[in-house]
Amino acid sequence: MVEVLLAGIGVPLFFMCLALPLRHRLLMVLVSSVPQIYLIQIAGADVSLAFLLPILLLPEFIKNANIFLAKLPILAVLVLICCSIISLLWSGAKSAGIRDIAYYIEFIVIANAVYVLARTRESELYKITNIMLFFVCLQAVTIVLFRLNETLELSIVLSPISKYAMGDNTLAALLEGVRNNFYDPVKAGGILFINANAAACYVGISSFMAWGIFKAYRTKISLLMAIFLWIIVFFTGSKAGVLFSVLIPLFIVYLKLQKQTKIYMSVFCAIFALMLISIGVILGVTERYDFLNQSAETAETRYQIWGYAFDSFINSPLMGQGFGGWEENYSTFSNYYLPPHNTLIFLWSKSGLLAALMGLLFIASCLRVAFKGIRNQQANARQLSYSFIMVIAWLFAHGFGENFGLIGEQHQMIILAIMLGVCLANNSLKMSAHRT
Repeated sequence: MVEVLLAGIGVPLFFMCLALPLRHRLLMVLVSSVPQIYLIQIAGADVSLAFLLPILLLPEFIKNANIFLAKLPILAVLVLICCSIISLLWSGAKSAGIRDIAYYIEFIVIANAVYVLARTRESELYKITNIMLFFVCLQAVTIVLFRLNETLELSIVLSPISKYAMGDNTLAALLEGVRNNFYDPVKAGGILFINANAAACYVGISSFMAWGIFKAYRTKISLLMAIFLWIIVFFTGSKAGVLFSVLIPLFIVYLKLQKQTKIYMSVFCAIFALMLISIGVILGVTERYDFLNQSAETAETRYQIWGYAFDSFINSPLMGQGFGGWEENYSTFSNYYLPPHNTLIFLWSKSGLLAALMGLLFIASCLRVAFKGIRNQQANARQLSYSFIMVIAWLFAHGFGENFGLIGEQHQMIILAIMLGVCLANNSLKMSAHRT
């Protein structure tokens, strides 16, 4: 009954909102992405307002699809969508596959809207991005409050009202005592996250984006939000988050100061990337599952995941296991379930070898876009490209030790979409002709 009522109200509002300028519609999408606001369930899956609103950006996507879909990072995601659709044929959990496909499509639609606005009304884009960052700061405040008062965290997050921020299914899992570092007293994810590592990544990459906006346009509010969000990373209790928040900015400082050859810098960047990935891999399991921290099972568990992944790959290298296959078959290796904690392994498991290769291509092409941007003649474009490097370095490296997915979870995805859309626009040869 509630779903019917919401549909009756939502459909007329949808057509009314389509008449709004792009900047207003994009503002609605970006701001709603922070609280998500779960209102309904469809086929047992929680559906948020933030999941539905990107439909408002379809007019720009339809107009610009022939240009935007030709960009290499977007093309990689497009092929990944095709792989995911095909893998539904042998998947046991088709609903999970449909969810992934929907988020990939949303990522493309949002990034395209950012791309269009960055080429036409760039100043408006950064105004609405700062508004979104303000709401991220509000979420960050709850991280501090919950870290200082665990009782407050339990009373709010485990209350019925939190279902609107995280969904009925997540809340039910917490109430049933699902293993997660939410119950760790030295970690806090705030009102929107049950996992401190995901929260640290979100506020961390948000701080990097805010810093890029400040460096490009000298907006003091962006600087204040960047500093505040960076400090909040330390309150999450995420060890990987703390290391990434320190090491990645230091790397960017070195990158800006270096006068070495391209070969030297390529080797240095590769070594730094491997170091970040190693941090993500080593700390990924230990931080997410603190019940393993007190024993020698920590390292053994990582080897168990990799051993299971290797054996499964040998059995089905091309097709993978399909959506739900990892979860269904992992019980043969352990009496409790652990996800892959690796972006490429998870992509292969869900949709096969080509999907994993497309994930690798997406990562490489994003890095290519970023490094191309730091050679841009416009100073603001260079600063935003450095910020993009910081965002993808954290998100991709952390993804090799966590289960964020290729484009991050639904909060992190928005930051990646914004930065990718902006940098693609800045790298466009016709960029200057469209600025106002």
